[in-house]
Amino acid sequence: METTPSTPTVQHQRDLAAAYVDATMRTSGVTWDDSQANEYAQECLLGDGTSGALYNLARIGAGVPDPEAAVRTVGRSWAADGLTVKYSESSLNDGSRQFVVNGAGGAVERIQFGAATVRSSLAAVSRCGTGDAADLG
Repeated sequence: METTPSTPTVQHQRDLAAAYVDATMRTSGVTWDDSQANEYAQECLLGDGTSGALYNLARIGAGVPDPEAAVRTVGRSWAADGLTVKYSESSLNDGSRQFVVNGAGGAVERIQFGAATVRSSLAAVSRCGTGDAADLG
Protein backbone atom coordinates (compact mmCIF):
# COMPACT_ATOMS: atom_id res chain seq x y z
CA MET A 1 0.00 0.00 0.00
CA GLU A 2 1.43 3.35 -1.07
CA THR A 3 1.16 6.26 1.34
CA THR A 4 1.28 9.92 0.43
CA PRO A 5 3.22 12.15 2.79
CA SER A 6 0.90 14.59 4.50
CA THR A 7 1.29 18.30 3.86
CA PRO A 8 2.13 20.29 6.98
CA THR A 9 -0.44 22.75 8.28
CA VAL A 10 -0.04 26.45 7.64
CA GLN A 11 0.50 26.94 11.39
CA HIS A 12 3.43 24.50 11.29
CA GLN A 13 4.88 26.27 8.23
CA ARG A 14 4.39 29.66 9.95
CA ASP A 15 6.17 28.42 13.08
CA LEU A 16 9.14 27.18 11.02
CA ALA A 17 9.39 30.51 9.17
CA ALA A 18 9.00 32.53 12.39
CA ALA A 19 11.78 30.55 14.07
CA TYR A 20 14.01 31.17 11.05
CA VAL A 21 13.18 34.90 11.13
CA ASP A 22 14.04 34.98 14.85
CA ALA A 23 17.36 33.23 14.23
CA THR A 24 18.17 35.68 11.42
CA MET A 25 17.31 38.62 13.67
CA ARG A 26 19.86 37.37 16.22
CA THR A 27 22.52 36.71 13.55
CA SER A 28 22.11 40.15 11.95
CA GLY A 29 23.23 42.17 14.97
CA VAL A 30 20.39 44.64 14.30
CA THR A 31 18.27 46.15 17.08
CA TRP A 32 14.74 45.23 15.99
CA ASP A 33 11.61 47.26 16.79
CA ASP A 34 8.94 44.87 18.11
CA SER A 35 6.23 47.47 17.42
CA GLN A 36 7.12 47.24 13.71
CA ALA A 37 6.58 43.46 13.47
CA ASN A 38 3.88 42.40 11.03
CA GLU A 39 2.55 39.10 9.76
CA TYR A 40 -0.47 38.00 7.80
CA ALA A 41 -1.83 34.95 6.01
CA GLN A 42 -2.72 34.68 2.35
CA GLU A 43 -3.98 31.98 0.02
CA CYS A 44 -1.62 29.74 -1.93
CA LEU A 45 -1.82 26.54 -3.95
CA LEU A 46 -0.52 23.27 -2.58
CA GLY A 47 1.38 20.87 -4.82
CA ASP A 48 -1.79 18.91 -5.57
CA GLY A 49 -3.58 22.06 -6.76
CA THR A 50 -5.81 22.50 -3.71
CA SER A 51 -6.02 25.76 -1.78
CA GLY A 52 -3.81 26.30 1.22
CA ALA A 53 -2.36 29.23 3.11
CA LEU A 54 1.03 30.77 3.80
CA TYR A 55 2.32 33.48 6.10
CA ASN A 56 4.17 36.68 5.28
CA LEU A 57 6.38 37.93 8.12
CA ALA A 58 8.05 41.36 8.21
CA ARG A 59 10.31 43.10 10.72
CA ILE A 60 11.84 46.60 10.79
CA GLY A 61 14.95 47.52 12.75
CA ALA A 62 17.58 50.15 13.29
CA GLY A 63 20.36 50.95 10.90
CA VAL A 64 23.81 49.46 11.34
CA PRO A 65 27.27 51.05 11.02
CA ASP A 66 28.43 48.52 8.38
CA PRO A 67 25.35 47.30 6.49
CA GLU A 68 27.35 45.37 3.89
CA ALA A 69 29.06 43.33 6.62
CA ALA A 70 25.71 42.63 8.33
CA VAL A 71 24.22 41.40 5.06
CA ARG A 72 27.25 39.21 4.30
CA THR A 73 27.06 37.68 7.80
CA VAL A 74 23.38 36.81 7.33
CA GLY A 75 24.00 35.49 3.81
CA ARG A 76 26.81 33.20 5.00
CA SER A 77 24.54 31.87 7.76
CA TRP A 78 21.74 31.16 5.28
CA ALA A 79 24.13 29.47 2.84
CA ALA A 80 25.43 27.28 5.68
CA ASP A 81 21.80 26.28 6.32
CA GLY A 82 21.45 25.22 2.68
CA LEU A 83 19.56 28.23 1.32
CA THR A 84 20.35 29.62 -2.10
CA VAL A 85 21.48 33.23 -1.59
CA LYS A 86 21.77 36.22 -3.89
CA TYR A 87 23.20 39.63 -2.99
CA SER A 88 22.19 43.01 -4.40
CA GLU A 89 22.14 46.71 -3.60
CA SER A 90 19.40 49.29 -3.79
CA SER A 91 18.67 52.80 -2.58
CA LEU A 92 16.20 53.82 0.09
CA ASN A 93 13.90 56.81 -0.46
CA ASP A 94 16.38 59.09 1.30
CA GLY A 95 19.17 57.95 -1.05
CA SER A 96 20.94 55.74 1.51
CA ARG A 97 22.57 52.62 0.09
CA GLN A 98 20.87 49.44 1.18
CA PHE A 99 22.62 46.09 0.95
CA VAL A 100 20.27 43.15 0.41
CA VAL A 101 20.47 39.38 0.54
CA ASN A 102 17.67 37.14 -0.72
CA GLY A 103 17.42 33.51 0.29
CA ALA A 104 15.29 30.57 -0.78
CA GLY A 105 14.92 27.06 0.57
CA GLY A 106 15.02 25.35 3.90
CA ALA A 107 12.37 26.40 6.41
CA VAL A 108 11.07 29.23 4.21
CA GLU A 109 9.81 29.71 0.68
CA ARG A 110 11.87 32.90 0.52
CA ILE A 111 13.46 35.44 2.85
CA GLN A 112 15.06 38.86 2.40
CA PHE A 113 17.29 40.90 4.70
CA GLY A 114 18.20 44.48 3.85
CA ALA A 115 20.49 46.73 5.86
CA ALA A 116 21.44 50.38 5.61
CA THR A 117 22.92 52.89 8.02
CA VAL A 118 19.43 54.33 8.67
CA ARG A 119 17.27 51.18 8.94
CA SER A 120 17.12 47.44 8.39
CA SER A 121 14.33 45.16 7.22
CA LEU A 122 13.59 41.47 7.19
CA ALA A 123 10.77 39.78 5.28
CA ALA A 124 9.96 36.11 4.90
CA VAL A 125 7.29 33.98 3.27
CA SER A 126 6.49 30.59 4.76
CA ARG A 127 5.93 27.52 2.65
CA CYS A 128 2.32 26.79 1.70
CA GLY A 129 0.47 24.59 4.17
CA THR A 130 -2.98 23.15 4.64
CA GLY A 131 -5.50 25.59 6.02
CA ASP A 132 -7.67 28.52 5.03
CA ALA A 133 -6.15 32.01 5.03
CA ALA A 134 -9.57 33.53 5.79
CA ASP A 135 -9.68 31.61 9.09
CA LEU A 136 -6.29 32.95 10.15
CA GLY A 137 -7.17 36.61 10.42
